[in-house]
Amino acid sequence: MEKKTRWGVGIVGAGGWGGLAHVPALASLETYEAKAVTGTRPESARAAAERYGIERFYTEALEMAKQPDVDVVAVTVKVPEHDRLIRAAFEASKHVYSEWPLARTTAEAKALLALAEERGVNHIVGLQARANPTVRYIRDLVVNGTVGRVLAVNAVVTLPVFPTTNGTVDLAHVYLLDESNGADQLTIGAAHVLDAIEYIVAPFAEVSATLTTQYSEVNVLETGKTVRANAPDHVLVAGKLAQGALVSAQIVNAGAPGFTLRIIGTEGELIATPRDGLMFQMDRLNLSIVRPSGDTEALETPDVYASIARDTPPGPGYNVAHLYALFAERLAGGEVELPNFAKAVRMHRLMDAIRTASATGVRQAVE
Repeated sequence: MEKKTRWGVGIVGAGGWGGLAHVPALASLETYEAKAVTGTRPESARAAAERYGIERFYTEALEMAKQPDVDVVAVTVKVPEHDRLIRAAFEASKHVYSEWPLARTTAEAKALLALAEERGVNHIVGLQARANPTVRYIRDLVVNGTVGRVLAVNAVVTLPVFPTTNGTVDLAHVYLLDESNGADQLTIGAAHVLDAIEYIVAPFAEVSATLTTQYSEVNVLETGKTVRANAPDHVLVAGKLAQGALVSAQIVNAGAPGFTLRIIGTEGELIATPRDGLMFQMDRLNLSIVRPSGDTEALETPDVYASIARDTPPGPGYNVAHLYALFAERLAGGEVELPNFAKAVRMHRLMDAIRTASATGVRQAVE
């Protein structure tokens, strides 16, 4: 495909996360233009296009993907639809930005990776914390030995901002309660944090875990009806990273909203907390360093880490914009590290190991 300075994007599903995060992310970048949107019904697709000032709308993803001015297809809908829609984009030989989780299962994700490699297109998955300027800065601080040898990583996340909080859910997110759909507290709330830990320090070598459904009956806000849940809503993970650091991570479906990520080394620790009150993968992050003496210093992320997305406003689109900015470098032929489908398969395997560890009570090696 011809190299460009501005890439046309067709968004599959602008009514939810696509409209909330992808539309403002693309609007903040001169390297992209939202060209079209696909919805399940003509009226909803038209409404989304009008709301966001997008020139065309479709009800079939393949039809949209075949348009010559659409270079990238962004798949932003519910996980069970990813496989079909990504295949449609690949059929049209278009680059793909798929939201995370990539697929319902590891087997499905592996098949999509194989197809992407066969088609020779660029692909990226929405593990957007990897593009967060502060997360990238933390990684460099760790690599440069700022806190010495990393001994431990600790994460505590409370998620009342998640759609299935304290035994309630809205209609749009009832599907999160069914584990077979591949989208729940493990694959979303926990996975984004665990992936950032792998990115910052090292991959997991082994894990132990406890998964539980503490709210097995959930109230639907709009109807007042109660539905059954079998997806985990509380995740507890202990593990060892490939370089030897020990990890403890707890993701809770209750409490005051927030998170703390601590990278503890022989020469101090780095602490990341919310700046915007959003989930970890959306937040801009506050960062501080604590020396062995107890002295604490707030750290500001250098502007260089924000690249061409430095003017992106805070909100759900913030880290998505930074990920798109990195993707633009790849589309232009640059060598840049991205969370592509291969990385997504790796994360799906980690999720499998966590599930098995929880079900068997036996520590699992992570491939």
